Amino acid sequence: MCDLAKCSVFEVKNEYYTQKKMWENIKHLIPQDKIIWESCMFNSPSKSMEYWRELGYEVVGDTNWDMLNCKIPNYDICITNPPFETKIKTAILKKLVELDKPFILVMNTTNLFTNYMRNIFGEKIKYLQVVIPQGKICFEEYDPENDIMVNCKRQPAFYCSYICYKLNIPQEDLWLKK
Repeated sequence: MCDLAKCSVFEVKNEYYTQKKMWENIKHLIPQDKIIWESCMFNSPSKSMEYWRELGYEVVGDTNWDMLNCKIPNYDICITNPPFETKIKTAILKKLVELDKPFILVMNTTNLFTNYMRNIFGEKIKYLQVVIPQGKICFEEYDPENDIMVNCKRQPAFYCSYICYKLNIPQEDLWLKK
């Protein structure tokens, strides 16, 4: 039997950043007058806030804010791509459920099958919806040598979806078209 935990191909990597296209895919789900909190920017070179502003939204967030310990800003919806590491991700999920405001998270779809998702959401799991993209979501990586974001060289080995909370998305919008 293979021990995938010791395989470098399957190592946990938290440096996957959101391409602008990922946000363009779901722009139609978010009213233009909503203030977006990009909460997972702590010490990050991500361009996510910049992308949302280019799409015409007001965005709050800061690379100095640890969303688990910062003063929560005024916002209408949290939209972010949280770290993949389970301990950090579950703490973020708990915080967002505690805040009880709408959110959209880009997450590996296998998270939906975990016990921690059911434990964290409890009775509030009824407010979860999954928006499924067509094909795999691809990410950006930071190139520190050139101080730029570049598309990942290969597609991830996993599929991601947009995990949505308290958005009441119409059924016909749960399956994205290219």
